[in-house]
Parts: sequence; C-alpha cells; structure tokens
Amino acid sequence: MLLRLAYDGTDFSGFAVQNRPNEYVRTVQGVLERALSQLYKQPMSIRGASRTDSGVHAHGQIVAFDPPFDIPPKGVLLALAANLPEDLIAAAAWPAEDLDHRPLNPRFHTLGKCYCYRIRNTPLRDPIGARFEWHLIRSVDHSGLEPLRAAAQMMVGTHDFAGFRAGDCQATSTRRRIHGIEIRTLPARTASPLGTSALGGLADPDDLGVIEIEIRGDAFLKYMVRIMVGTMVDVARGRFGLDRVAEVLRTGERARAGATAPARGLTLVEVLWPRQWPPPPRGNPTATP
Repeated sequence: MLLRLAYDGTDFSGFAVQNRPNEYVRTVQGVLERALSQLYKQPMSIRGASRTDSGVHAHGQIVAFDPPFDIPPKGVLLALAANLPEDLIAAAAWPAEDLDHRPLNPRFHTLGKCYCYRIRNTPLRDPIGARFEWHLIRSVDHSGLEPLRAAAQMMVGTHDFAGFRAGDCQATSTRRRIHGIEIRTLPARTASPLGTSALGGLADPDDLGVIEIEIRGDAFLKYMVRIMVGTMVDVARGRFGLDRVAEVLRTGERARAGATAPARGLTLVEVLWPRQWPPPPRGNPTATP
C-alpha cells in the first residue's frame, strides 16, 4: 500500500530513522511506523520516496508498506488520523505493488520530485508563517529579481552539482537533471497587509513581500536545493555574479557557492508518480507567478 504524507518538519529530526543508541530521535519514519504497528498489532516498516532533512516539510511525501492483512484504504487513513501527532498526517492511501510483484520501493519508481522554497522578504518576520519560510534580514529588491531568475536558469538541465551538496553527502554520482525552476513573487501589500507603510508599518506596499522558488528535478543531493536557493539569493543581493554560478557548476567547489538556506523554508510539494499507479493530487501554490 502507498500513503501520501504531509508534515511540519520543524520538530522532526528528518524523515529517516536514525541509529543513536540510548537516545530517542523523533523522525517521520519512526512515528509513522509506530502508528502502523499499533494498527496492525505487529512491527511494521515503511519505505519512503525522499529522505527529507531535519526541519524540512512535506505536502507530498510518498511511502510504501506491506500490510499483513487487508484494511480498506479509508480505514487506514482514519486509524492513522486518530494515532498520529498533529504535525504528521496521512492524506491519501491506495493499493499498489511493484510491477514484478515484489515489495514496492517508491524511491526507485518516482519520475522526479518538486520542491518549493519560500522566502519572506519583508522588514519584519511573520510569526504565523515563520516555521515555513526564510526571513531575509537583508532583503532582495526588484532589481535583484532578474539576476535571481538568470542564476536559476543556469541550473536548469543536466549538470554536475558537486558544488551544491553537503560535505557528508554519500551519493556516488553528483550529476543530476533539473527539469525547471519557477520563481513566483507576492508584493508586500499582499504578503504583509497589516505591515506596510500605508498602515504605519515598515514595508513599502510595492516591495517584494514573498519569493517562492519551485524546483523540479529527477533527484537531489543532500542539501542541494537549499544550496541552490542560497546561491540564487546571494546573486540577487549582489554578493557575487553569474560567473560564480558557472564556476561552481564547472569546478564543483562548494566553498565558491552560496550559503545553505535554512531548512524551514523548504517543502517537498510532490513526488512525481508513474501513470500505472493512481497519482496523488498536487497542492496549490501560495503565490502567483
């Protein structure tokens, strides 16, 4: 069976179970396996499509598990809703198995993933959305949008992303294909309606209020999306130019790329699923093109 998960990653130490003797580490996998074990009255294990990092959120994580006996998908969802914590939900369930009738591992069947990174660009943070966005102390103005989009376009296609991964990334190959990057923005008057100068606030109503960067690709290295976003922001703020982006893609030198953007702004929006299985619904973006 397959489940589509949504979770607030703030209080999770990532998706995957971690082996730390004598220490409880709260992970999405661990919490979900415990709830499934309670439902089926025996130990259960799951296989995830993406190992999201500590603090990263999801609207469309996909996991598979092998039920020891049949419970209708709606029954599984209702039972999990009663046993999972507030920051994790199984939003959809459907039966599926490997085309070779082996245990299905979503990691090897996806057609790619879609991530969205949300940046708050206003002088003051939003206390309600702070868990889900990166608040820039030094904001990006309208003149920075063009170089930001240009930097994003340079990363589209198949490249060696060795310069855009964590130092402890264990991937054997660093070549990845990015299908597309979309930049969406909201003005301050929309993103922060009570905090603009017209109402006694600090932000100009026409300033950039929110920037969303949606990245679609086959697969990603550890911290890859966050380093890509940090690099784009550094270009947008004039810290370095587009030639530096080309240099990092050419040389793979991590120290020449931008900062690693905070985990809290990143959400796994969707795992792209093959047509032979029912596709999960896609979430609606929160900003307009």
